[in-house]
Amino acid sequence: MPGLCLTLICMKHLAITFFVLSTIVAHAQWPQFNRAHPVACQSPAFNYTAHGAFENVFVIDTLPNFYDGYLLFGSGILEHPDSVENYTRTFAAKCNTNGDLVWWRRYDDEGIDQNEQWYNFFDGNPGGMILNHLGQITSIYTTFVDSDSFNEETKNYLVTFDIQGEILSQHLVDSSLANFSFNGLIEDLTDSTYVTYGWRQSPSDVMNYVPPSAFLMKIDTLGNEIWLKEYSNAFSVWPGGGVVKAMDGGFWVTIEKGNNACSDGFFANTDLVVIKTDEFGNEEDRIVLGGVCGKEMGTVYEYEQDKIILAGRMTLEETNLAGIPYEGFLYTTLLEQQADETISETGPMKQYIQTFDGNFVDFHVLPDGTFLIVNDAGFTEANGTGPDGRVMGCLLKLDENRDSIWAKTYTVYDNVPTIENMPFAQHYILDSKTTPDGGLVCSGWIQQHEQDPNPFLQTPWLFKVDSLGCLEPGCHLVNVEEITIGLENTLSAYPNPTSGLANIT
Repeated sequence: MPGLCLTLICMKHLAITFFVLSTIVAHAQWPQFNRAHPVACQSPAFNYTAHGAFENVFVIDTLPNFYDGYLLFGSGILEHPDSVENYTRTFAAKCNTNGDLVWWRRYDDEGIDQNEQWYNFFDGNPGGMILNHLGQITSIYTTFVDSDSFNEETKNYLVTFDIQGEILSQHLVDSSLANFSFNGLIEDLTDSTYVTYGWRQSPSDVMNYVPPSAFLMKIDTLGNEIWLKEYSNAFSVWPGGGVVKAMDGGFWVTIEKGNNACSDGFFANTDLVVIKTDEFGNEEDRIVLGGVCGKEMGTVYEYEQDKIILAGRMTLEETNLAGIPYEGFLYTTLLEQQADETISETGPMKQYIQTFDGNFVDFHVLPDGTFLIVNDAGFTEANGTGPDGRVMGCLLKLDENRDSIWAKTYTVYDNVPTIENMPFAQHYILDSKTTPDGGLVCSGWIQQHEQDPNPFLQTPWLFKVDSLGCLEPGCHLVNVEEITIGLENTLSAYPNPTSGLANIT
């Protein structure tokens, strides 16, 4: 009898343990989803269907280890263009862990006819808002009115929100007649300040039509300038990830540099400039990389002092598809700053997905030492003769050696165009964050076209994948036999048999 009781007790403990482990696993895995959410925060509606984009996404944790969803910030045309002079407005939205909308919120003063936005819209990653060390969300907030006196009517604010989207503070940044485009900011934890970045024209540059220059500006928590540095022959710091605090106290900065015109003499040509500065923003050295045309984008990860991985998108030296100026590829390479402060490429540069269009968005370093590139990409038709207008969200997983493991694409609307020369719906990612379960959540927007539910509407987009990039669990499981069918006459291995190295062709 004692043995039976002991057995029952052990079974009970085992059952309890199984229940607890099952509960932990169930709570650890966040739901996956893929949602388009048309904007619904007009006031009044003007009998007009608003459109916009989710530009920034945050994973919200209101209690320790209790995750209650996502907080999103965005902008769009929320007022009817025929009803008001300035019709862009900013908003926030809350979604639960299933991606369902909980609420919308607008931040504009409805009594003032004034455009407002969180940043000046830019291709690539506009995820320029940050979660600071106090668990608050901070951004540079811009209000402006389109008129001849543009600079007099543009104001920039350092604004802080709580995780419910309520504004906690708002401080004016730079009250001069200088013209700024703030593309984002980072928090400098060494002195509890912020470093903002983008492009800038001084008051005299504005008066004399001098092109803008890339800049870094350190400000305190009240928006007061501590120091300001501009960089010659460099147009604008890349949005969302163009500034990274270096291990030696300085900064790594990735900048777009304009080079007159593309090879066809029409499209803008840009290079990517990587600058290393000291702790006060003074340039130590730079290196320039680039192809023939534009859309050179990148960010860095410093894996050892003075040694970085540069990840991004670059155009091809020679355009393979006629009439496609921005054809390019995703890449990573290694850079190093030498003892004399010069920067050199130590490589090797590794090229991945080739795409005729699209933007590099984020480069995530994962806890296991692997990497994830977030982008939206335009691919060619099946026969490789040219693009079909389709742009899709894309995730590319790399191993610790920067070699590709898998790539997956994401869309909501895949309706085939019914009118000749019309494109598929285009899907753009603007921001991404890792989630506690090892997955990823991405925000952005979809350009619908005539074959879609809301023709030509720009619709905010949010999707969540697991650690393997799956919207449906198990999407990574593939039948090997299915892959090998039809390859019998094209696949060879030699020497056969072998006890060492084998060659596969």
